[in-house]
Amino acid sequence: MQGLRSSGEKGRKAAARDLVYRILSDGLMIFLGLVMAPIVILPLLFALPEPVIEFFNLADTLIIAIFVIEYFLKLGLAENRVSHFLDRWHLLDLVIITLPALEVLPVAGSTLARSSPALRLLRVVRVAAAGGRSVERRIEPEVTALEPAPPPFSTMRIRGMAGGTGDVLDLTSEEAKRYLESAPAGVWLDFSGVSRPDFPILAELLGVPAVYFESRLMRPSHPGITSAGATRLIFVQEPEQISRVRKGAPVPGVTKIGLIVVNRGETIATVAKARDHFFEQVQAGLGANALPGVPLHSRVLYGALDRINENYAAILVELEAELLRLEGTPSNEMPKNFLDSVFHLKRISSALASSLFHEREVTTVLARSISVSGSWAGQKSIFDALASETDYLHETAGNIQEGLLTLIDVHINTVSYEMNRAMRVIAVLSALVLIPTLVGQMLGMNTLDVPFSLYLWQVTVWTVIAMLGVGWIFYKIGWLR
Repeated sequence: MQGLRSSGEKGRKAAARDLVYRILSDGLMIFLGLVMAPIVILPLLFALPEPVIEFFNLADTLIIAIFVIEYFLKLGLAENRVSHFLDRWHLLDLVIITLPALEVLPVAGSTLARSSPALRLLRVVRVAAAGGRSVERRIEPEVTALEPAPPPFSTMRIRGMAGGTGDVLDLTSEEAKRYLESAPAGVWLDFSGVSRPDFPILAELLGVPAVYFESRLMRPSHPGITSAGATRLIFVQEPEQISRVRKGAPVPGVTKIGLIVVNRGETIATVAKARDHFFEQVQAGLGANALPGVPLHSRVLYGALDRINENYAAILVELEAELLRLEGTPSNEMPKNFLDSVFHLKRISSALASSLFHEREVTTVLARSISVSGSWAGQKSIFDALASETDYLHETAGNIQEGLLTLIDVHINTVSYEMNRAMRVIAVLSALVLIPTLVGQMLGMNTLDVPFSLYLWQVTVWTVIAMLGVGWIFYKIGWLR
């Protein structure tokens, strides 16, 4: 996914694309596709009067023109024009706008438009294509970013490392079992691409109930840590930026990739539904961190949690930058989709704050569980630092969330203030216009028997004086400032 803050050119293109999708909406194209059917078919079935046929031809041409405009505008503003063009429904759109041109192609000194059988066939095909397009617009989901269903067969990959030597072995489940029994102290097994058929195998290898993997990897859950005898079970989630398409424009979002860490003594296992996602990064971090004397299981656990914190920090940096940009934008230059954009950012920050709250609990418990005595008491300090960093990230996410809420309040208050000012101006103008209106109504009455002389200039002067007096009152009470 690209950054939350796109360039000006991409922003203008996204705004234009959103405008086109709102004006030439799916509902409008469904309606036009349905209207096209009687316009094209009725003249083929019945002998209609000439004025009616001319009207139908004009309406048919207008509908086709709208289809042409929609097709080329959406193709020109698409993020990936090739994928947009090759989409099966967009190819159907191309058929709809191409068939009318074939009706007037010269064939053997005549045209298809004058050839009744060919004309009927082409127009029936065109109506069928438009009908299929309408059905597609009704049943095709706007966002097709659904997570693929887990395969019914095993796709698990097992890799092992012993003693932190850097030698990585690809293992089968039977080899992994023998590896755990015969390997020296300090073993790391990584299970990636895990699906439901693998849960009984994992339960047997790691001594953890299969239902635990089901509840953490296949169902919505939050980070947590628990102990079962000498085994410590840790579930954490790595955030990953994604982009979904909504009304033709990319909408930022965050998904979470779950990781289970099973730690028993100096043996550690990492289990993830994602294939080959954690192992390489954590393995590279083992050498980069260069923690001499730290046991392998502590380095793996620290490397996994540190990587997750780095991803959280990267997303929060972009959120902060976008928040600062919105805060620095004058109120009169706010984009039209301001509230929609802030809403999506707030949803992302809320999800991050919730995950970091539980992540902080995990790192805090880990830091407290390490004794200050031992062969390498310094490992407590790195987990203390990790807990402090997670706590800081949680506070940062909370601050961003509060900043977005404040931004929404300021925007709403600014709009309300401007609306109140406009209503006051309207009230003042109405009061000023009311004075000459009342005077005009009085002059329309019979004034022959009034006991004083009345001239037009006097009426004008007194009207102006009254209007100035009312205007002065409104000015003093602050309605004109």
